[in-house]
Amino acid sequence: MYDRILIFNSAFPGDIVLTTPLVRAVYEHFPGASLAFCTTPAGARLLGGLSYLDALIIYDKHGRDRGVRGMLRTAWKLRKEHFELVFSVHRSLRTAILLSLAGIPQRVGFKESAGERLYSLRVPRADWLHETERNLSLLEPFGVDISQLSKQPVLPVTAEEANHVFGQLGLGPPQGSGPLVIVAPGSVWGTKMWLAERFAELIDLLAGVFSARVIMVGNALDRPQADSVLSACKSLVVDLVGMTDLRELCALLRKADLVVTGDSAPMHIAWAFDVPTVAIFGATTPELGFAPLSQLCRVVEVRGLECRPCSAHGPRYCRLGHFRCMRDITVDMVLEACKDLLQAGRTESEPGSKRA
Repeated sequence: MYDRILIFNSAFPGDIVLTTPLVRAVYEHFPGASLAFCTTPAGARLLGGLSYLDALIIYDKHGRDRGVRGMLRTAWKLRKEHFELVFSVHRSLRTAILLSLAGIPQRVGFKESAGERLYSLRVPRADWLHETERNLSLLEPFGVDISQLSKQPVLPVTAEEANHVFGQLGLGPPQGSGPLVIVAPGSVWGTKMWLAERFAELIDLLAGVFSARVIMVGNALDRPQADSVLSACKSLVVDLVGMTDLRELCALLRKADLVVTGDSAPMHIAWAFDVPTVAIFGATTPELGFAPLSQLCRVVEVRGLECRPCSAHGPRYCRLGHFRCMRDITVDMVLEACKDLLQAGRTESEPGSKRA
């Protein structure tokens, strides 16, 4: 029925990861169709080589494609591809205008989108569903029962690529008997970051109790938080903050025995690779629909605070000044979650070798 299909999402990297179940479902529901994904340069780096996709189209909305001219140029680029159907996960007015200008006859988006009238099919975005399920619901007008679909993200980084990245970064295969623990302490949102001194204490305990080899990851913007953690650490930590791109981050996370992070992209990437994850939630809550639907994830949070969640993403600063959503999370609470996952172990292999 449709020969050329587009999926559009130009949001944060974590949101791109949570769109991949939709990619897989579209591929399976429209067999034989050519499937493309329009996304940011970071999104394209994440998805390059994903077998379900025939093409990646870059929309560099904060770079060379910023502003009205960039949007028009991208719309013209999409128009020339003669797409017949597009699924838009992104809900901005700019996206709705861009896809309308691209001349794609069948445009599927959310009713809650800005510019929702520019979509030919509009689907309710149910607050009570997980984000992956909300994205998959865009297929409901085509008779798809989303309850039967996998919600787990899928990323294209292979075991061979992960080994290669480890070698390139001078890490080699994980050494010693202890688990490989990757810690991602940063976030673009201040209220999603656990206290630096508690991250440091946790790292010291993991190194002492489990002989863990700890690698710290993040982008360049996470440098202040990372420096605060490292300055309080007594243990040796391999500091790769600001030294890897998203593809290399995926490779590192694929090799981990445990990931400790906040409500951020590493949490979603770890889920894609079935890596045990401790996710520390502060201003946001799992009920917003972003915590992994995985038995290998332990969410650590303070329940019963009337101020949670204070926004969809979490503001940069606590508006009430007490920051109890993170301050009330103790090192013992997070350590217990780590112990639960590490002691369960992966009995079929040595630490780090399952994705070696």
